[in-house]
Amino acid sequence: MAIDRPTFHESWYRVADMKPQLRSAVQTYRQQYRGDMYHVLRDPSNNQFFRLTESDYHFVGLLDGDRTVSEAWNETIDELGDEAVTQWEAIQLLGQLYVSNLLQADLPPDAQGMFERHRKRVRREVSSYMMNLLFVRIPLFDPNRVLDQWVRWVGWIYTPIGFLAWAALLVVGGLHLVGRGEELVTGADPQKLLATENLLMLYLAMAVIKTIHEFGHGFACKHFGRSSNTGGEVHTMGIMLLVFMPVPYVDASSSWAFRSKWHRALVGVGGLHVELAVAAVAAIVWNRTPDTSLVHALAYNMIFIASISALLFNGNPLLRFDAYYILSDILEIPNLAQRSKQFLYYLVKRYAYGVKRPRQPAHSAGEKPWLLVYAIASTMYRFVIMTGIMLFVANQFFGLGVILVVVALVTWLFVPMGKFLHFLFNHGELVRVRSRAITVTAGTLAAIVVLVGVIPCRDTTRAQGVVEPQRLAVVYMESDGFVDVDSAVQSGANVDPNSRPLLTARNRELETSLADLLAQQALASVRREAASEEDQAVVQIYNDQWHTLQDQIDRVREQIEQLRVRAPFAGRWVSPNVDQFEGAFLRRGTAIGMVTSTHGDVIRVVADQQLGPRFADEIGRDAKALRAMRVDVRVAGRPSAEFRGVIDDIAPNQTHLPSPALGRLAGGSIDIDPEDTQGIKTAEPFFEVRLVPDAEGRLPPLHAGQRVVARFHMRAKPLAVQWYRAVRQLVQRRFQI
Repeated sequence: MAIDRPTFHESWYRVADMKPQLRSAVQTYRQQYRGDMYHVLRDPSNNQFFRLTESDYHFVGLLDGDRTVSEAWNETIDELGDEAVTQWEAIQLLGQLYVSNLLQADLPPDAQGMFERHRKRVRREVSSYMMNLLFVRIPLFDPNRVLDQWVRWVGWIYTPIGFLAWAALLVVGGLHLVGRGEELVTGADPQKLLATENLLMLYLAMAVIKTIHEFGHGFACKHFGRSSNTGGEVHTMGIMLLVFMPVPYVDASSSWAFRSKWHRALVGVGGLHVELAVAAVAAIVWNRTPDTSLVHALAYNMIFIASISALLFNGNPLLRFDAYYILSDILEIPNLAQRSKQFLYYLVKRYAYGVKRPRQPAHSAGEKPWLLVYAIASTMYRFVIMTGIMLFVANQFFGLGVILVVVALVTWLFVPMGKFLHFLFNHGELVRVRSRAITVTAGTLAAIVVLVGVIPCRDTTRAQGVVEPQRLAVVYMESDGFVDVDSAVQSGANVDPNSRPLLTARNRELETSLADLLAQQALASVRREAASEEDQAVVQIYNDQWHTLQDQIDRVREQIEQLRVRAPFAGRWVSPNVDQFEGAFLRRGTAIGMVTSTHGDVIRVVADQQLGPRFADEIGRDAKALRAMRVDVRVAGRPSAEFRGVIDDIAPNQTHLPSPALGRLAGGSIDIDPEDTQGIKTAEPFFEVRLVPDAEGRLPPLHAGQRVVARFHMRAKPLAVQWYRAVRQLVQRRFQI
């Protein structure tokens, strides 16, 4: 025998003389998992299943009511050798079969007490299962007869032809949603979904979809049960309280008796299969009905329910819904969730506490990585999804959210902590290593406290900003004119007032007016010369006329010169639409571009109400500390273009963004006032942080209007302090307290 499977056990005498046997009604099915043969026992009275290995079934099969447990075990040892069950494994097996009502036996007091302890452990597991906040199940009726009557008409949807038709329906439904993504996202706003006038429609959609979903499981179980000659009986249908919301459920666990793992997996897929089909039909109806109709609203709610259900619950294997059982069947690892948790306990007991022979839940080396990964991933996901649900509920119904938080703290923190302490100080499995277990536990907790609550860790936070030049001038047309072809300077070129004009335009009217004025001035000059010898009063009149014409000529020449548009100062010419100006008529006052300084850019960063007040907490009014704070800046879309920035100033209580590019409407991170059509007025005041690029570092090319991301390095703090601040800000932001 292997060292972690001791052959003998001190409690063997309690069961050795028993003469048990399986109940006559128990049904047996053979299955293969990962190449090994298993036997599945089914109790028809309650549709419960129990899986045995080949060696387990060999031992149980010898229990015919005449042999004693000791005789059956000895025969198993003689026939199977090291592959036979050990005495402790036999005791556990008998206890599990007895509790599952699969074993018939007259128990002596010692064995009855031992099995009763096993029964209590099972009751505790059931109680913890019922305390799960995600669902509580209430059985209502037996749908088996209804499914038998209709499966011959419905079962075709689980055939290859049915799956092809299903796929075609999904494609058609998806095509009806093309181009309407914005409407779908807008309609998913919680304020609209949970509005009083939509609550009844939302629940009606959920009830319809979930009822069809559960019947999908039932019909799939019936269809594949008939093909595998196992019946596929479905005897329980009822109501499941999903986060206190009643939805239907069906017990299709008889699929566990199917020999084909793919048939078992398809029973798990059966609900999503029909649910997505209904969602596709709803998408077609939604697209083809008026926006104000009740049918349109119901169809949208059905699309929403189907997508959320698939993404977060039924389609996610990390929760014990459809995808979990599908994954379990495909991997051929029954009881994946429970055994993965037990595998973590096993690792702690063996490698941390030093328990010599802890129970190994992995039946093969190939199962170990799956159990480890699933245990960690499912625990993290359950925490995230339940936290999200509690925040969502609390945001809509604050009182109910508080109740959920209290229940979650009790079930996730206090109850497990109490059970762990009881195990640590009282469980018999730790009798020989209790001192080590307590020491390791205390040391681990102390290390966590030091790492999380004492050691300072880097504290960084990000905010978006926009690049602006130190000097900027918008260039306008100062006279009407037609732009000459090939006369415009291309955008991005460096320009100065004495270089080539930014563009050149012509105005025939001004040129004609100038020629006419010059002719009039020449005539006035001739007449002045002719009258110079006659009457000085006439000479003065012509002289005044000549000067008046000269003033008009100067103004017209100035207007003509203004058609040669020049840069106001040396810098970079920015005019994205300059090519469209060639040959066009531009009126006076038309903006044609801008000139920006090529050096001395500034960055205007928008810090929201979570980040802005932290600057005062971190550095107060110390200007030197403000400039000393490390700030890393990266150009949006170009993570390699990074440089250092220096804080120049912080301006609180700002309400207008320096650029619409920072608002959510343009892909930024700041919420915009819904009534602002320009996209620059924010929904709440913000802090504007003015950064100056560090002149000592190497700067990438920066352009006016370019969006950047600034990372501020605050004082290092323990993780516990950072987490506390994040939770406090989350609560304040969500509940305005």
